[in-house]
Order: sequence, then C-alpha cells, then structure tokens
Amino acid sequence: TEAPTEAPTEAPTAEPTEAPIETPAPATAAPKTPAPSPRVFVPDPDFENHLALPFEEGSFEGIPDVVDAVFPGVVGVLNYQSQRGASEPVLTGSGSGFVYTDTGYIITNQHVVEGATALKVAMHDGTQYDATLIGSDVMTDVAVLKIEAEGLTPLPIGDSASLRVGEFVLAIGDPISDELSGSVTFGIVSALSRQINIEGFVNEYLQTDAAVNPGNSGGPLINMRGEVIGVTSAKYTSAGTDEFGDNISSEGIGFALPINNVVEIARQLILNGSTVRPGIGVTIVTYLEAAPGYPVPGVYIYGVTDGGPAAQAGILAGDRLVALDGVEMTQDEFVAAIREKNVGDTITLTIVRAERTLTIDVTVGDMNQFH
Repeated sequence: TEAPTEAPTEAPTAEPTEAPIETPAPATAAPKTPAPSPRVFVPDPDFENHLALPFEEGSFEGIPDVVDAVFPGVVGVLNYQSQRGASEPVLTGSGSGFVYTDTGYIITNQHVVEGATALKVAMHDGTQYDATLIGSDVMTDVAVLKIEAEGLTPLPIGDSASLRVGEFVLAIGDPISDELSGSVTFGIVSALSRQINIEGFVNEYLQTDAAVNPGNSGGPLINMRGEVIGVTSAKYTSAGTDEFGDNISSEGIGFALPINNVVEIARQLILNGSTVRPGIGVTIVTYLEAAPGYPVPGVYIYGVTDGGPAAQAGILAGDRLVALDGVEMTQDEFVAAIREKNVGDTITLTIVRAERTLTIDVTVGDMNQFH
C-alpha cells in the first residue's frame, strides 16, 4: 500500500514537503487472496493482562540472543485491495508489525493498512492469518490488527522516555519484499524527540541510523534488553539537490515512533475502536517571503482534503489564512486551536483569495473519517 497521496490534514508544514513517509514495498507475488470480511469491533478491557513480561536481566550474551528471543514476535502485514477487473482483492503492498498481546493484537503503521479491503499477517514461520483491523489513527500513523491464533510470542514493551542517545538498537521487519522477510539491521539511537512533518502530520520521532527500507514500516525497533522502544515508520531519502539540480541521497536517517506514544494510541483503539481527531482537512504552510502563487508572506492553505469539512465549505488551496474566529494566528497556533475544538463545532475562517477578504464557516470533523 502506498503512503497517503491526498492532502493531509491539520499539521503545519515549514515547507510543503519534508521527510517522505517510507512506504510498503510493492508485492511481487500474490498468494491466494482472502475474501474481504466485515470489521467487527468488540472492546477487550482485559487485553492488558496479556502483555508480555520483560525478559530477565542478563538473559542475552549478545545481539544474536536478542534476535532469537524477539524474532517470533515480528510479523509481516499484507495489504489486499479491490481493483477494477479483479474478482478478488489483490495483494498491493506489504509492511511489518509485531505481536502486542498473546491474544493476537498486532501493532503496525496506519499507512501500511490504508485502503485495504482485506489484510493478512504473516508469521516468522510463514504461517498466514486473516486479520481484522481493530482501528487506526491517521494523525499518529498507528494501527492495531487482530488475528485468531494460539501460541503467539508478544514482545515486551520498553520505555522510550528513558532512552539515551547512543544506545544500540535493532530494526527487524520485511524490507523491500517478502523474499527479505525477517531482516535485521543494527544501529544506535541517533536523536530523541525529533519533530518531523510527514505527509502533513507533525509527530515526535526517535532517529536511528539502523538501516530502514520500504517494507520496514510498522516493524519494531528493539533495544538490547529485547524490548520494543519504537515503531519504525519513515526515513529521509533525500538531502536536497546539488548545484546542478541532481538529487543528493541521504544515508542512515530513519525514524521510529516512540513506543510510549504508540501504546497509548493502541490502547485507545483496542478499548474504543478509534480515536477522535478534530480537524477540518487542510494542510497549511508559512511563507516568510513572497513566492509564485503566494503574493505576500503569510500562512496559506497548501492542500485541501477531498470531501473534508474545509472542501465542503469552499476553502481552496492557495487561500491565505488571516484569522480563526477573528483572531490572527501563526500556523502552530492555528493547529493548536483546531485540536482544542470538538467534532461538530463551527469555526469561522477569514481568508484572502484573489485580493478579496472572505469569511467562511467550517464545521470541525474527525480526521480519521475524512482522510
């Protein structure tokens, strides 16, 4: 499955595009596809009783011992989508994930499962299970699946808040294709609390130099105690262009969602089936100087999500955002103000379009519903 291509929502961008989200690799061979099954959500208040206990201190003499212990809990996630002319969903992409509980909850990235008509989870021994999407959160790029299986190996959850720069970490997953499933790469924690804009959403990430490739998305970042401390999600692929306009590739700059943030979202999804994210369906950008299409410095609407509240209200890409409910705001203040609203609230945007000042009422919606 591809990273989202429609206009993302709400989060501000210092530039229209920063770190591109690392997308699942296209599938090269499709096994027998599962029939699409309806999503049936049943809250599971007992799920926390099935979390893995930490490994005993001193269990591992080296990296191979860590890999042996956690490998059974790392999975591949297969995304099937309906396509014109096909009688059954077609395998269109794959990513990674890991077993969260011994009752079959799987954590992965939202962009790995986006658009799926049906999902499968592939275990380390090649066994595949049909998976139900319990819920996903567009803003934080977290998704939870459920499989019906026994004898699973859930991975212990670490504490990303206690990480230090320089700690050794392992990234495990299925990069590029299923032919490379279970690949392990080694590196360090390069930085903490990176605020990275990916597809219009700003989240906090751990930075690592462990090699990350398409298909690693959703897989675990593991510390030397065998604990998940992050969910591999993205990488920088370009460091810009040289004087001739040619791309300068970047190396060793991968990003993982801190596990403390991930498990809080996963808990909400398991207990409620969803998270509510107030939004109106726009991407905004600040221009400090005039640019083509942006005649004066200011905060502009860079993209509008099709079918979202802003689009329905008549907001257009290129509109200059002057005020929200009569108050002038920076892009960060605008995002914070929207997040404090409730779904169903009405806001009034003051915009400038073709030198005309307009006021437009917009009803706040749930980003997970219209993204």
